[in-house]
Amino acid sequence: MFTKGGDKGETSVPKGRVGKDSPLVNFLGDIDEANSFLGLAISKLPWEDMKLDLEKVQMDLFALGEDWSTFSEKITMEKVKWLEERTISYRKESGPVKLFVVPGGSEEASILHVVRAVVRRLERNAVKYSKEVEVKNKTTIVYLNRLSSMLFSMAIVANLRRGVKEKYYEIGKYF
Repeated sequence: MFTKGGDKGETSVPKGRVGKDSPLVNFLGDIDEANSFLGLAISKLPWEDMKLDLEKVQMDLFALGEDWSTFSEKITMEKVKWLEERTISYRKESGPVKLFVVPGGSEEASILHVVRAVVRRLERNAVKYSKEVEVKNKTTIVYLNRLSSMLFSMAIVANLRRGVKEKYYEIGKYF
């Protein structure tokens, strides 16, 4: 489907017409990218608990975009607390983790690390764009911070479930 409405470099958002290079449109595009990588991860994960968690996150990311586009407040501290609870659950399964984990291992963990890195960029851009776009709901930035923590924990658990040993970078050991 095409409307040709964006042929001149503008697009419609609930707040009206804006340039496709606007901070809001860039941020919404970053959300779309993260959500697409979440979809890829879901398609590759064999574990129902992780799939269900990521499907919930996908819907939350749509709500997060709505918060930025309409001044709603759908991303609540309850959603942040849910991410914290799920992260704690995964950390209990994995046990203690040394810093710094080298991303990779199993295919599932590798994909989760990619999603984590994309969400980290989304979080950095949320901070950057919040200085340029009026955002009523600052909880969205907290949510993204907790989401990347959950994705990290999920990646560690994915390697554990696959029997793949983590690799670590030790400061000062190389070079």
